[in-house]
Amino acid sequence: MAPHPQSILVVCIRLIGDVILSTPLIGILKSAYPEAEIDILVNRGTGEFLETDPRIRTVMYTQNREGGKPIGKPEPGYFARIFRHYDMAINLNASDRGNIAVLLAGTRTRVGFYPGGSAWKEFWKKLLLTHPVPFPFAIHVARICELVAKALGIPVERLEAKVYWDAGDEATVSTRLRQGGVDAPFFVIHPFARWSYKFWLAERFAQTSDAVAVRHGIVPVWTSSPDPVETRLLKEAAALCRIRPVALAGEFTLNQMTCLLSKASLYIGLDTAVSHLAATTGVPMVVLFGPTIAERWSPWNNEGPVVQQCPLPRGTQRQGSMLLIQKDWPCVPCGKAGCDDRGGESRCMTAIEVVEVLDAVDAVLQGGSSSGVGGA
Repeated sequence: MAPHPQSILVVCIRLIGDVILSTPLIGILKSAYPEAEIDILVNRGTGEFLETDPRIRTVMYTQNREGGKPIGKPEPGYFARIFRHYDMAINLNASDRGNIAVLLAGTRTRVGFYPGGSAWKEFWKKLLLTHPVPFPFAIHVARICELVAKALGIPVERLEAKVYWDAGDEATVSTRLRQGGVDAPFFVIHPFARWSYKFWLAERFAQTSDAVAVRHGIVPVWTSSPDPVETRLLKEAAALCRIRPVALAGEFTLNQMTCLLSKASLYIGLDTAVSHLAATTGVPMVVLFGPTIAERWSPWNNEGPVVQQCPLPRGTQRQGSMLLIQKDWPCVPCGKAGCDDRGGESRCMTAIEVVEVLDAVDAVLQGGSSSGVGGA
């Protein structure tokens, strides 16, 4: 029997949502190999929240090239830092960069994925890896962690996505809520995303916010990322409300945002990384999906079984404390960046009515089921 690894590198060179959904693997590895030191390599701007994770020794960064245009400056030196330094190296997608990093880093065990459709790519990627795994396109992204565990012979009973925060984060959140006059139960609305084709209508968010505040007697708190466009949109949308929300425009890190969500009574948001953060806390949540494939990208239910999927390919449906609203149209989910596939409006998003969201809120807060489940 091979000795347990003493050093492990996990490579997740993708987007923030992918990195959040990679955290179940950290827990699996730490449970199976408690003495191992675990490092992770991520794109700059996607994994800084992992620096407070006590299970991880070091977070290393590479230049973020997602979206076709590099973000930030090149990150020099990580090749030298990882070269032949790990007993085990794992790549969580089928990218060339990730598999080459695994080849450089892993001395005994190299786990990674290869795509189908190209015999040559399949051949050379299998050549790099001691444990090659065909990349899955029909399961939830979080379950990639399960496939890695199976390749290593580790049994998996549950996949738990987890984001940590520290005492400083707790103090920052508590202070800001106090400054905003939030001294009663509150709910969080995160009304914008990085990509505009995922947007709902600002006036409908305002109507929803007012109605939830009145119906359930909880204080509205609105949040956004630090992106200047999002902070401007947040302030403009919040001004449409009759009951003015506490607007936290780009004020929190992802760790602080997770802390905030853990204190909330309800979360309402879109197909965005913050919805994945909300799911890690177990807060009752309503999330609005448009063209995205929910079977792969819905927020992960930590309390559910490993084999969980959204039970339907489209339409409004529930997973644990989350209710996902999506139109049951033949063209949904198309996976496109808007109906024009160039980042424009998604009609399946703008067609969602306020009453659908309010019904879903009532359902998750009362523990019942929405009248729209499986329909809409």
